[in-house]
Amino acid sequence: MRYAFLVAYDGSRYFGFVRQPNRPTIEAELLRAFERCGLYRKLKEARYRVAARTDRGVSAIGQVVALDVRREPNVRELNAALPRNIAVLTAAEVKPDFNPRTQAQSKHYRYICEAPPGFDLLLARQAARLLEGVHDFKHLCKHEWGRSTIGELEQANVRGQKILSFDFIARAFLWQQVRRMVGALLAVGTGKLSLDEFERMLEGQAKQAMRPAPAEGLILVSVRYPSVALRPDARAVSKFIKYLRGREHSGYEAMVRLLLKKLSASNTS
Repeated sequence: MRYAFLVAYDGSRYFGFVRQPNRPTIEAELLRAFERCGLYRKLKEARYRVAARTDRGVSAIGQVVALDVRREPNVRELNAALPRNIAVLTAAEVKPDFNPRTQAQSKHYRYICEAPPGFDLLLARQAARLLEGVHDFKHLCKHEWGRSTIGELEQANVRGQKILSFDFIARAFLWQQVRRMVGALLAVGTGKLSLDEFERMLEGQAKQAMRPAPAEGLILVSVRYPSVALRPDARAVSKFIKYLRGREHSGYEAMVRLLLKKLSASNTS
């Protein structure tokens, strides 16, 4: 049997998602819980795959992992084996060839931060619209050897007053692309970068790459698939929300609202 798992986590206390020697990571905690609950013996045989490799400090309410399991998973049992800042929100049986990374239809990231003094929302929105479509994002990502920096952004938006919310949707993102796009939009909104300079950056004519915004505040909201629906379990969502409400950052408040919205949509579908 192959199962997909919808996972939420607070990334602030981890060195990213992917396992690293002698460092705490979300993936290491997840795999430890899966093994403890008897879902697999050898990881290679389980064909474990993950939708997104989020960086250090990045959180999620819509991460998706998949593996072949030896028995039907129990969400409550898994969450009892995990620390409070990581939660399996649901588990669903999927087709044997399901790969959460390559079969993703789109990924949605949201970035939350306080508005800087004098921030011009209208200017930032104009810049966000310029991001949509196909561009060479070499000045808005961290280069990975052998990987093209050309990509397509389906949607980019910014809204808010005191607290800003940046939303980006695409089939795939480059390393640090979201945080660097946020950094660029903040620079435009505060007058540090003109719209003309921003356009030249998208045309590959910038003198240097944009620096990334801090990781805290970035949330992987969802990963969509054409034929897989992962409906969150109300008990698991409630338990994770209780944890989030004890944390102090506008990003955690946003995660709570998103989780409640996701749960509501699941109950009405």
